[in-house]
Amino acid sequence: MARPFPYLLYSGLSRKSGRHRAERLDRLVQNGALSQSARDQRLAQNLPNRPKGEVLWLHAATSFALRPAMELMCRISEDRPDMFGLITLSPDVQPLAGAALENGHLTILPEDDSAIARRFLDHWSPDSLVWIGGQFRPNLLRETHERHIPTLAIEAPESPTTLDLTSPVPGLRKHVLGGFDHVITATSEAAYPWRRAGLNAEQIEVLGYLEEGGIAPSVDEEELTRRMAEIGTRPTWYAARLDRSEVSEVIRAHKRALRRAHRLLLALSLSDPSTRDSVLAQMETAGLTAAILDPDHPISESDQVVILANEPHHSEEGLWHRIAPISFMGSSLGPFGGSDPYPAAAMGSAILHGRNVSDFTTAYARLAAGNAVRAVNDGFELGEEVGRLMSPDQAALMAGAAWEVASTGAEVTDRVANLVQDFLDLRERITP
Repeated sequence: MARPFPYLLYSGLSRKSGRHRAERLDRLVQNGALSQSARDQRLAQNLPNRPKGEVLWLHAATSFALRPAMELMCRISEDRPDMFGLITLSPDVQPLAGAALENGHLTILPEDDSAIARRFLDHWSPDSLVWIGGQFRPNLLRETHERHIPTLAIEAPESPTTLDLTSPVPGLRKHVLGGFDHVITATSEAAYPWRRAGLNAEQIEVLGYLEEGGIAPSVDEEELTRRMAEIGTRPTWYAARLDRSEVSEVIRAHKRALRRAHRLLLALSLSDPSTRDSVLAQMETAGLTAAILDPDHPISESDQVVILANEPHHSEEGLWHRIAPISFMGSSLGPFGGSDPYPAAAMGSAILHGRNVSDFTTAYARLAAGNAVRAVNDGFELGEEVGRLMSPDQAALMAGAAWEVASTGAEVTDRVANLVQDFLDLRERITP
């Protein structure tokens, strides 16, 4: 089928040989402005092997779209554990600190050149595409459409329905948007360009943004019951992923809070579990009764502090955020970037944190806007806040606000996950 004139015009204006694109990227590599790996990703060269089975391709067009994309991939993987996830990022989007996919790959979106796009699609042969945010790539999406790969577009915060072009091409946006099979927008106004592009009412849903933080950690209910029985009526708070240098401030905070509640229990996890023995000794030197908490160790009435034996995985983090009405997110009193607050928010724990949360700026900004977190400068302030939040009504107010922020967008995540399941099921039935 002949391509519409706006596509032909765009192809003519943007046509550059693969050699010229490679030369431009090579100069960036030589100048130190681009890594060799990033250069290869943008040219769709030296790609890792494609696994057998289904490949779901998600694109995060902006930094606001990356975390929702990763959470959506995790949600869909729960029902399709053998599916491989491919997440592409726009070149200006930086991966999240510690970001990794258990059964997937993060890569930079290839250049918007037809030959490069074909090379990328020939290699990965994705079964479906979910494009989150704007900045649409015309050639790449046209090649995807011509291969009959089901496509879904989702609006993300600060991600308008623009094309990734250096100069406008009249009529092109309409054709690009019209190539999508389904779209989810945040508002009726945002749906207007899609209606103009020819999508019908069944193809457009106005649900809200796909936002981060809606997935709660899984919890071992048997262990939860056991630990809750061991703790009984004791007030408890959890300090998550502490850097070794923060331990002295947390000791200071715990001692201050103990003045209000002498049975108060502190559970803590460390960003570097190999320091647990020295932290245990530090606790004992400070006059606190502490124990290393492994699965076989029961929590006794005499324990004032329990230190998790290993770096906590999502299930264990979820367990302690569920047990403790108050969570302090560590690695935030010093220049360490902070810890992810959403597991605590999703489990209904009031959240405290230090001022250094640069790795999770968007998350903390969202929670702060909802009066769902409180920042502290040191152990003295932390102890004061822990003491204040031991009042059940105070903790409940903050925890409720945090849960509301974390659960915002969960409806969209669930709907998108169901749509993608339908796309993949349909493609599975029609693929020989």
